Amino acid sequence: MTTAPTLNLYDTLEQRGLVAQTTDTPDVLRARLSQPEPVTAYCGFDPTADSLHVGSLVPIMALAHLQRAGHRPIVVVGGATALVGDPSGKTEARQMLSREQIDTNAGCIGDQIGRIVNFTDTPGSDTPAAVLVNNADWLADLSWIDLLREAGPHFSVNRMLTMDSVRSRMDAAGSGISFLEFNYMVMQAYDFLHLHRSHGCTLQLGGQDQWGNIVMGIELGRRLADASLAGLTLPLVTKSDGSKFGKSESGNIWLDANRTPPYDFFQFWRNTADADVGKFLGYFTFLPIEEVQSLAVAEGPALNESKAVLAYEVTKLVHGEAEAAKARDAAAKAFGAGDVTADGVPNQPLPKPRLADGVTVTELIRDAGFASSNGEARRLVQGGGVRLHDTKVADPFHAVTADDAPDGYVLLRVGKKKLCRFDLVD
Repeated sequence: MTTAPTLNLYDTLEQRGLVAQTTDTPDVLRARLSQPEPVTAYCGFDPTADSLHVGSLVPIMALAHLQRAGHRPIVVVGGATALVGDPSGKTEARQMLSREQIDTNAGCIGDQIGRIVNFTDTPGSDTPAAVLVNNADWLADLSWIDLLREAGPHFSVNRMLTMDSVRSRMDAAGSGISFLEFNYMVMQAYDFLHLHRSHGCTLQLGGQDQWGNIVMGIELGRRLADASLAGLTLPLVTKSDGSKFGKSESGNIWLDANRTPPYDFFQFWRNTADADVGKFLGYFTFLPIEEVQSLAVAEGPALNESKAVLAYEVTKLVHGEAEAAKARDAAAKAFGAGDVTADGVPNQPLPKPRLADGVTVTELIRDAGFASSNGEARRLVQGGGVRLHDTKVADPFHAVTADDAPDGYVLLRVGKKKLCRFDLVD
């Protein structure tokens, strides 16, 4: 026996700013999500790396809200579509990966999503378990001729050329879009058709850049299965200053703790710009919307507390409560009480022979991940933002010696919010 959802997913997503576009009007989609039977909805993730980055948290959170509202999520890991490469949001073709790489990446990504979306049936629960599938299971062995004959007659090339994901590549300088990538839209549309046939899926979620792919899937489902399908896109996250979300000086902020340690992950959110705090609390936490709104309007010291709440909640979501507490406490000790030896403070071993051979502060800045090049590291020093312990460094070629490690470590500080402890080892 199924239980009707107690919350309307559309209203939850709208309150949190997570609705960009819908193929139905809001009232029609709200009614679709209010039916007695739970809705089955899917979102796809292409395994182009062994970890997702924080931008992928938006669709993951949408799936989690869907599940909490009593609906059934399907997570599609694109083992087949990753072999082609999604041109959406890209100015050039993606790097081609082997099937072995993609299979490995798919497993890692499934594990990461599983921390937030529940794939396990809970006895006595009205919340449906999510389903994890890989589109290689139905696309990889489908012959090109079979796909063309079944789906090809229902795609208008003229229509496909109007889609942003295609048009933006054709208008951009460079090689345009390859025939390989042009077929991505057909494959994703076929995913929706297959999931409708096999799982009764009637709703697709995706980023704003997936609008064209979603629309074509809805049309293919209508033509081949007489299906009433719908789509909802989620906003692409941007910062209030226009800079790219999810980047730090050392690159992407990843969900994998081996790529981005929990402390660095926590600090990324702790350093959120004032204007973005409310938006990110709505996007990336499960805090009640009333609490989100209260934290969002805080000012002065209270706003700093809102940032701490944001950092803790997102780190807890991705890395667990223990790691979130460790990162929070380490940051409080390092930047509050000045205890840089606390467990969790970023640290690296620094072999003593390197000091004897001569290591510059520029090298340490790069080792710490605070700059991606020597030139960038030198500019940080020249800008007056680099210190060894509490002493400002004026010379980017300053040679770090044992004198800079009186307590057995070299403490590198960059700006007011970044530090790394280099522990001397034999």
